[in-house]
Amino acid sequence: MTKHLTFILFLFSVTSWSQTEFFNSKINFSESELDKFYSSFSIDSSQVYFNANDYYVHAYDKETGVLNWSHYLANKTNNAPIPYQNNLFVSKHLSEYNDKCVQLNAITGDTIQTLLIESINTKPVFNNNIMYCSGIDAGIGGAVIAYDLKKNNVIWEKFIAHGVDKQPYFMKDKIIANAEDDNWFELDYNGKLLDTTCEYKANLFVEDIKCVRNFKYLTHNQKELSGSYFESYENIKVKYSKDQTIVLGENKMLIINNRNKIEKEIKLEEIITIPENQVSNYTEILKVEDSTVWFFHQNILVVYDFKNNKTIQTFDLTQWNVNQAILEDKKLWLISRNDGQLIGLELGPDPTEEALRAAKAKLFKQTHQCGNEVEAMNEARKKALETVKK
Repeated sequence: MTKHLTFILFLFSVTSWSQTEFFNSKINFSESELDKFYSSFSIDSSQVYFNANDYYVHAYDKETGVLNWSHYLANKTNNAPIPYQNNLFVSKHLSEYNDKCVQLNAITGDTIQTLLIESINTKPVFNNNIMYCSGIDAGIGGAVIAYDLKKNNVIWEKFIAHGVDKQPYFMKDKIIANAEDDNWFELDYNGKLLDTTCEYKANLFVEDIKCVRNFKYLTHNQKELSGSYFESYENIKVKYSKDQTIVLGENKMLIINNRNKIEKEIKLEEIITIPENQVSNYTEILKVEDSTVWFFHQNILVVYDFKNNKTIQTFDLTQWNVNQAILEDKKLWLISRNDGQLIGLELGPDPTEEALRAAKAKLFKQTHQCGNEVEAMNEARKKALETVKK
């Protein structure tokens, strides 16, 4: 009876998970191209756009894996291509000291126009033909920018220096942009500063922005989150659900509730096992649902139930040494740092483990002639306890 009980408990508590490769870009990269590794990708409803180490952007059909087109950029970057409707925005090297953002036709890969800015550094938002973003304009440097794509011209821009690499918050009636460090300021969609009479005047390198708010990030309900929860050198990732803000660092994850309080502090070493000598700089929150978060840490993809404090699934992706990943349902797209390839993986239970589980389920039914499996479990536990008492 003890053997049967062990089988039953194992059946209901342990599951291994695997991944099946369904796509590989199979581009022949030279050693010199991989030595200076910069690569990124993005997806839309029909294509995957791969800015590869061969200085091209390649567009693949998501369903068939067919290469639809390639466009030479003479440039490679960790800033992913930006798809919008039937357009794709990428950075292109035109000549020495001359880089420009280029708008491509996403269907054909042909150039629509060359923009007057060098790069788009964070995720933009679009309002018809107007693009709002942070990016580099050769005239002033890092800036928050409103760009008219129809007229191919800058409508307005505000210098923010190194704040260019921090994602602005695009609200319904205002933009909250970074002015270096933890200093943030507000402006409307016409580029007008909203706070110019503050009591505290900040002394910033960005001289014309005097009124700032000091915080780390905004939560899901637009409250300011401050405090030294993480070391300054950590690459912090933030993502939102309806009622929580998830903050992921190198060693822990925070769950922030509606009251702007830390509801849970989760030490990563307590919920996942990191392979020995594992070192990966890539950390990302891939998806947040009502009670679960999918996150990537040290080449491990983790599905964690933060309401019930339980690790649901883990996928060991060490063999690919991931540079970037995007999750779509049960499909995971990634770039491997080993060979620079774009990889598509189907996530699911390990086939061998599934066969073993099926065999155990069959054994369970054969040894317990009870129509209800829950009742059979209770009966097995009861008899096991009686055996122990004897």
